[in-house]
Amino acid sequence: MNRFSSLIISILLGVLPAVAQQTYTMTGTVRDAETKEALSFATIQLNSLKKNDYGAITAADGHYSLIGLPAGTYTATVSYLGYQTYIKEVTIIKNTSLTFYLTSSATSLNEVVITASESKGITSASKIGLTAMKHLQPTSFTDLLELLPGSKASVPAMGAANLIHLREAGSTSEAISSLGVGFVVDGAPVNTDGNLQYVPGTNQFNQARESVSRGVDMRTLSTDNIESVEIVRGIPSVAYGNLTGGVVLINRKQTASPLTARFKADQYSKLFSVGKGFRPTDENNVLNMDLSYLDSKVDPRNSLENYKRITSSLRWNADRMPGRHKTMNWNLSADYTGSIDDTKTDKDITLKENSYRASYHQFSLAGRWNLKFSDTSFIRALRANVSLSQEINETTETKSVSIDRPMAIPSSTESGEADGIYLPYNYIAKMVIDGKPFYVNSSFAGDFAFRWFQSTHRLRAGLEWAYNKNFGNGQVYDVTRPLTVASTTRPRSYRDIPARQTASFYIEDQVKLSLGKHRLYLEAGLRGNTLLHLSSRFAMKSRLYLDPRLNLQWRMPAFGAQKDWFVDLSGGIGWLSKMPTTAQLYPDFKYVDVVQLNYYHNNPDYRRINLNTYKWDNTNYNQEPARNQKWEVRLALSHRGNEFSVTYFQERMNNAFRDISYYRTFQYKKYDVSSIDPSTITAKPDLSDLSYVPDTLINTFTQSGNGTRVRKQGIEFQFASQRIKALKTKITINGAWFRTIYSNSVPKYEESSIFLNGKQLSYIGVYDWEDGTEKQQFNTNVMFDTYLERLGLIFSTSAQCSWFSNSKALWNNGTPIEYIDNTGTVHPFTASSAENAELQHLITNYSAAYFDRKTIPFAMDINLKATKKIGRYMNLSLFVNKLLTVYPDYYSGTQLMRRTSSPYFGMEANLTF
Repeated sequence: MNRFSSLIISILLGVLPAVAQQTYTMTGTVRDAETKEALSFATIQLNSLKKNDYGAITAADGHYSLIGLPAGTYTATVSYLGYQTYIKEVTIIKNTSLTFYLTSSATSLNEVVITASESKGITSASKIGLTAMKHLQPTSFTDLLELLPGSKASVPAMGAANLIHLREAGSTSEAISSLGVGFVVDGAPVNTDGNLQYVPGTNQFNQARESVSRGVDMRTLSTDNIESVEIVRGIPSVAYGNLTGGVVLINRKQTASPLTARFKADQYSKLFSVGKGFRPTDENNVLNMDLSYLDSKVDPRNSLENYKRITSSLRWNADRMPGRHKTMNWNLSADYTGSIDDTKTDKDITLKENSYRASYHQFSLAGRWNLKFSDTSFIRALRANVSLSQEINETTETKSVSIDRPMAIPSSTESGEADGIYLPYNYIAKMVIDGKPFYVNSSFAGDFAFRWFQSTHRLRAGLEWAYNKNFGNGQVYDVTRPLTVASTTRPRSYRDIPARQTASFYIEDQVKLSLGKHRLYLEAGLRGNTLLHLSSRFAMKSRLYLDPRLNLQWRMPAFGAQKDWFVDLSGGIGWLSKMPTTAQLYPDFKYVDVVQLNYYHNNPDYRRINLNTYKWDNTNYNQEPARNQKWEVRLALSHRGNEFSVTYFQERMNNAFRDISYYRTFQYKKYDVSSIDPSTITAKPDLSDLSYVPDTLINTFTQSGNGTRVRKQGIEFQFASQRIKALKTKITINGAWFRTIYSNSVPKYEESSIFLNGKQLSYIGVYDWEDGTEKQQFNTNVMFDTYLERLGLIFSTSAQCSWFSNSKALWNNGTPIEYIDNTGTVHPFTASSAENAELQHLITNYSAAYFDRKTIPFAMDINLKATKKIGRYMNLSLFVNKLLTVYPDYYSGTQLMRRTSSPYFGMEANLTF
């Protein structure tokens, strides 16, 4: 054998084993088939005819990775506690990415889930799947909230901002209730902190349309492109920040799907949407497109007040495998949301040209990249997210103003003495609020994993940066034609307001520990937040605010004769912080215009009004983030597809945002006009010719600050039965008892409205007691849903009961602890003060029943919903809320209270091609 032959043989002997040993990687995610929730610690096993076995356990994000797989056919077995085991044949001839969808044991009859399901994760959360949303037939995201424990269906209120309230007893005007709830869409936070769209001096009905420093207006969120929703009511991961309540995680459709169209009509609105998802090139690329339009009337009988919304979205999702042990996913999206909130009066009836119009246009771009590594590597995943959003908002109010006596207004925009002008008796006022907030949100994060003794650790660490700046022209109007004659504002350009920037970091360890058949899951993390580039005058300058959070779950081994009882115990505690918004950090300047001379003559050339204008910065430089402490415990039971959970929680916040009061004194000249003879005057009065008396005013004002104390506690529960085979019916019972207390945590300054001898009382009372309200409620919802698969029919009946709701004003004696005179001197309020002819008016007197608890007794609504499949392409649905009601009469004190309601109904058609 020559040397050349020996060389060839040597190469072949080296290459052939390498070829024979070529292996591949299989990666993917295990998810809930209905909610699309990632299932952590699910087990995946691959078995081949060659008796080669491979296995993996999913990470906290549901991801798994199997490496070193020879080419061949395998049987994949995927199992998870409380879910049906999934078995599928898999052929491996290349690196493969595969997602497994497991069906809950509670939905193992090839059925549908039309209610919110309680999350099996480490904290309390509600999962809402696509089928549940379709059966609910929502107009906006607001409608989904009726599926939460303790919530009820409501009639759409599209004439006002729709704000979210979690774990709340009754309604509240406290902004932190909704501002403290975060929204995240496809991994990108929804930022509204740069919103400045408010009209100074407008009426309460128009104020209800505004959402400045109040959070997300859910009217702008369409549900037609949503795949699943998770509403975290408990302690969220430290990956979510700038919040004090819960967080709403919205996942939109990212898979290939048929062309769908939806048509809905009810008493208040008409809605149309269309969408499709397709693979333009191969199975690793998906393009989703959708469009929706809503036309809603606040009152069906009034065509002059309406709300319109249009949304469109384009989303690209791609998967790649850049290496044997790596998978990469990226998602790009472009979105538009526009809405018009419009109301006007009928000029033929009122003879007035009053109107209010608010237009909202948002253009958004977002990108998300996720690089996953092998489950054997220390680095498991790297993620980057960037989102840009530009809003173009315009609010216009036009108002016919009529006055019945001479009224004067200032014309100066700076401090000092200046003449004002007199208003005409009738005029048209117009104010335009031009806002253009621009938002940037970016984050970079990584997942890292290792084993330590018997425990498995998954570390998550990330950095975030957020920026918002309003480039609008701001408040634009003619100062000589104000909306209200008592207006104290001046035009302001929003471009002059500094940008608001926040930076955050977080680190979290997700630990799994197996102790025999017991499993412990621990999630412990720390989040740090700071505001950047603040003026040195702010107390928050260069300060880092830390939020530690901890969740723990104990999953016990199955027990019972058939080993079909499962028990989970969970608990958590955490601190959550919300930074002040742009409007809270940089409020409008404050103006006070004190009249020194008001001489009115029949001849306009002889009239003169002189004012002393005070202008000051109303910024509260001692403001700090609102901070909430939450803790909860939860018990979850599962038996043969029957699920039960109960959660007890408490929340404590001492520094929630509110308008806190303060006082200021103003010196001015009170000119004496008695020396002027109106019959001989030939020009405007000369101030130098008039005598005056120096005087001082004292008034109270408000500025944004930290002054609300919040106490929440409650019990939430949910039971979901297995579908009863004979009746094809499933029973779901959920409910909640909530107790909420809002009170002030700082002293309050109040001026008296009493006039003595024609002059307002010139004292300020200082009150240091809890001025607030305690509210409680207990609601339940019992739903029977029937699924007749052969008929393609789903119908549900729900009895939504409010067993009681009550409120009580917190007690106080109405007496100030101090009072302040018009020189700014502080005096103690004593027993002799209470007998003083003037100071006694600083005491607030209450009726005997003022502090009594007011209770509204039992009430019940019966709601009906149905969906029927017609042919291959159509589903027809209808709903009737309050089909039947039980509202017993009751007495409030000695007054008989009668309650009435009207049904809310509608129907829709869904077409699938």
